[in-house]
Amino acid sequence: MISTGLQKLDKFLAGGIPNSVITDIYGASGTGKTQFLFQICINAIKNGGNVLYQDTTGSFRPERILEIQKQQNLTFDILEKITVSRITNTFEQIKSIEKMKVSNFSLIVIDNITDLFSFEYQKNNTIFQKNSLFIKYIHNLSSVSINKKIPIVITNMIRNIEGKELENMRTAIDPFTHIKIKLAKSSSKFHGEIKWLQYQTIFSYKIISAGLSDYAEDI
Repeated sequence: MISTGLQKLDKFLAGGIPNSVITDIYGASGTGKTQFLFQICINAIKNGGNVLYQDTTGSFRPERILEIQKQQNLTFDILEKITVSRITNTFEQIKSIEKMKVSNFSLIVIDNITDLFSFEYQKNNTIFQKNSLFIKYIHNLSSVSINKKIPIVITNMIRNIEGKELENMRTAIDPFTHIKIKLAKSSSKFHGEIKWLQYQTIFSYKIISAGLSDYAEDI
C-alpha cells in the first residue's frame, strides 16, 4: 500500500494505492498529473521500495524530485531508487513488458500511457491497428501487476470531443484500470474525482513546493 499524499484519497482507498492493480491518473495539461506521480514515487521509496519510471513524453524532472525531497526533509537519495526509462516509440513501450516480467521493482509508473500510440497511429485507417496493439499491451501490463503483486500507476490525457472532455482511448483502458483518478482545474482551484469498484468521491487539492496537498476544509 502506497500513500497518495492526499489524506482524503488515502482514506477512500483504505490506506493508499494497493498492489496488483493499475491506477489511472488522467486530466488536462497543467493539472498536476506528473507531480502526483513524483509524490507517489517518493512515498513508495519512503516505504523502502524501488521504482521504474517510464517516461514517454520527456516530462521527467529530477530537479522537481529533489525539490520535494528537500521540502519533506528527506536525507536519503531519492533519485538513486528511481530507474528512469525514456520510451520514444510504441515498439519500445510494448517490448518493455518483457523487462518488467523479470524485474524486482516495487512500483512501476508510466507517464503517459497513450501519447505515443496516438502520435504514431493518427490516420483513420490505422485506428483498428492502434486499438488492437494497445489493448494487448495494457492487458499484458495488467498481468504484470497481478502476477508480480505490485502497483502500476499510469497517466493519461484527455481529448475534447464534440464539446465533451473524454479520456484518450478510454474504451480500451477502462477494462484494465481498477482505480481511476481524474484531475481538473476550475478558476484557481484544483479538484478531482476518484472511482474505485462501485464507489466514487470528489476531492480538492493544491500544488505546492512539497507536492500535492489537501485543503484543510476537505479533510
